[in-house]
Amino acid sequence: MTGSGTLLQLIDRNATEYGDVPATVDGDSRLTWAQYRARARAIALALLDLGVRPGEVVGLHMINRAEHVQADIGALLAGATPTSYYQTLAADQLAYVARDSAAVVAIVDADQLPLWLEIRDQLPDLRHLVVLDQQDPPEGVRRFDQLIEAAESGVEQRGAEVDAASATVGPDSVLTIVYTSGTTGHPKGTIITHGGVLHVMNGFSARSEEGGSPLPLADASAMSYLPLAHIAERMFSHYLALRQASTVTYIRDYRQMASQLPVVRPHVFLGVPRIWEKIYGTIRERASTESSPVKRTLAATAIDVAKAYGQARMEQRSPDLRTRLLHPVLEKLAYQKIRAALGMDRVVMSASGAAPLSNEVLTFFLGIGIPITEAYGMTETSAVLTATPVGAPRLGSVGKPMPGVDLRIAADGEIIARGPNITPGYLNRPEATAEAIDADGWLHTGDLGSIDADGYLFITGRKKELIINAAGKNISPANVELAVSSASDLLGPVYVYGDNRPYLVALLTLDPMSWQDWCKTRGITAETAAEAVENPDVIAEANRAVEAGNARLARVEQVKRWTLLPDVWDSTTGELTPTLKLKRPVVTERYQADVDKLYS
Repeated sequence: MTGSGTLLQLIDRNATEYGDVPATVDGDSRLTWAQYRARARAIALALLDLGVRPGEVVGLHMINRAEHVQADIGALLAGATPTSYYQTLAADQLAYVARDSAAVVAIVDADQLPLWLEIRDQLPDLRHLVVLDQQDPPEGVRRFDQLIEAAESGVEQRGAEVDAASATVGPDSVLTIVYTSGTTGHPKGTIITHGGVLHVMNGFSARSEEGGSPLPLADASAMSYLPLAHIAERMFSHYLALRQASTVTYIRDYRQMASQLPVVRPHVFLGVPRIWEKIYGTIRERASTESSPVKRTLAATAIDVAKAYGQARMEQRSPDLRTRLLHPVLEKLAYQKIRAALGMDRVVMSASGAAPLSNEVLTFFLGIGIPITEAYGMTETSAVLTATPVGAPRLGSVGKPMPGVDLRIAADGEIIARGPNITPGYLNRPEATAEAIDADGWLHTGDLGSIDADGYLFITGRKKELIINAAGKNISPANVELAVSSASDLLGPVYVYGDNRPYLVALLTLDPMSWQDWCKTRGITAETAAEAVENPDVIAEANRAVEAGNARLARVEQVKRWTLLPDVWDSTTGELTPTLKLKRPVVTERYQADVDKLYS
């Protein structure tokens, strides 16, 4: 399938050629590709009966579940535009995106229904609310199961109506509207097209084939656990599954991802940096707490050898003699077992994106036989601009441009790009579109970088987030934050400040997923994060992490003073986006007093 087609053609192909292949697994519910297409066509007919017209928006406010993607494809078959909203949105935020997208129908989980009822009067375009898993919804709210059941009984006779609606969809049609996760200001609705997404998927497929690891067709497993409102998750689970006729297991609670990995054993896996760091941290923690001294020594050796082997591969050189001798032995003794225990023994493509991943994590996973493809892109690029060539990674780089993508470094160091995957623009925001995409079609990413002689891209910072200290030096806070946070399994997000100041300071937080286990392993009793940060051993570990991070940084980048906050940051508390990126303006506003104390 080329970029000139649509995703609906993939659905038809899968139902025809791979009809018996499982498409979705959601708890005990399983659908084949033939059943998936039939269900999506029934949803399309139900939407048409609700009066949905081509080009109108159908809002989807659901967790990662099979009905989410079935409704997504159903909306496309009806000629409509599906738009998913983040689960963590507050009432005013949800009202904004639903109103901005002009959703005429919203299909929502039962626990989100009260929020929609609260804001319904603020949504003049919304004609119908449809709820899942609720037997007796309030007046004016329709049951999803009843609508689909009624449509299923009539879709065979009325299939021509669905065919006529889906015939309005072409390569340049809107595939979805993705709202940025909002690190600053109101989120913008980014228009994503069928052709743009297909171009990216074809590029990934080409990269895999070049590296000798082609993506399996109709014989692959994947899992969906990150928010489907995010373009990267849509690309790697939902859309790529359509292209490859894969089987996707939906994880309704992302905290169950680690326990489900060995069950699913995916061939394709996407993890944001915090996920990879968490997995690596868990391996390190178990290694350091082995009961037997012999096992502890073996585990520590296995980690060191993996990193040394991965480092050599990254630097395109032969490993040292010790590593060459031990690596094949440890492959049999340890690495095979680690991959199997993680559930990554079948991975063909593992990817990371959205934020930098530390070299230590990258080299370790490469060393144990799980090469991570670092992808760089943004919502406006249909998720991906560059990706690490399989088998040819380069330390510190996010790889080469995808096929058909032009990449340049502007005079001020900003990365600009042009290609078929670039968004046509932002919904209802012509000024923002003109600001982001110039008259020649170049997207201005807002990131700073450099390109080496071999075409590899290196990210050096975020244009609007650079710290300019009192001496006029430009510093990328993300690099400093990564150096400190990755130095300890105890630490979570780190925030660095230093604008017009003589030195950098940092706010440290505990890892929301692992601080309790870290404390328990060391016999530290703490019911809350506030209690934990008062413990001398916890404070000492934070200090060790800062020193270790500083050792990897230039003098001007080093953190001189820091404080360990009693608060745990995540997407629900507002300091992080749903993909776990730092909302810098939010942190700056909430914790300015803590920053000021560090300079007093």
